[in-house]
Amino acid sequence: MARIVRLVTRPDKLRQNQAAELRQALLPFMAEMPEHVRALIGHIDRQTASRRRWTFVMLSPEQNDAVVNHILDHSKRLRGSIRVWSLCFRHLCHDDGEILLTREQIAEKVGEPAPEVSRIMSELEAFGAIIRRRERIAGMKGPGAVRYFMNPNVATHLPATVERDDAQAAAPQLRLVT
Repeated sequence: MARIVRLVTRPDKLRQNQAAELRQALLPFMAEMPEHVRALIGHIDRQTASRRRWTFVMLSPEQNDAVVNHILDHSKRLRGSIRVWSLCFRHLCHDDGEILLTREQIAEKVGEPAPEVSRIMSELEAFGAIIRRRERIAGMKGPGAVRYFMNPNVATHLPATVERDDAQAAAPQLRLVT
């Protein structure tokens, strides 16, 4: 039986190794990084994954189905909500499930105004599909920057380890209106 093998050139291997080293070097500093620098890790992940052609997200079919059905049955912003929900999976950080897009970036990609994206994300947060965290930024007034995370009970990149079990145990359960 013939086997197809994808050619990986020496420059491709070098690029993959450099991306992995850069990513590992940045990870210890994630908490205090500005958003645009944190997005660099997501960019590295997407570039190296696109060279490998696949990214993997472990998705709970039942939980995703529940989220999609909840959006279809209850969202005041149906089309925008479906677009945002779909987009979130393409921009997950492999380490902690952070959605590596700002509200403005999401708005630009789905063609909705930023305040509308805030309302959509609030709907998704209200029933537990995503988790919203505020991060204080030194020198900035107000409650801080918003960071969005995928609920690890719905989807995660974390392998079957204690780390994933802990993340799922700490995450909220979906609060669906029936």
